[in-house]
Amino acid sequence: MRVSPHTFRHTFAKKYVMNGGDAFSLQKILGHTSLEIVRMYVNMFGTGVMKQHRKYSPLERRNDE
Repeated sequence: MRVSPHTFRHTFAKKYVMNGGDAFSLQKILGHTSLEIVRMYVNMFGTGVMKQHRKYSPLERRNDE
């Protein structure tokens, strides 16, 4: 594995989101002006997106009420 400041930054960004952090806060922490740049650091495909969708989707939560 390559170790560099970029690797640490990318790993931080990914773990931040995986642990429940939101992209807007991460954007501010990393100092980016655009969410598109944040998206380059955080690969949110696969189970992470589906888990967030199930957690916050009104359709998924309709039986909770």
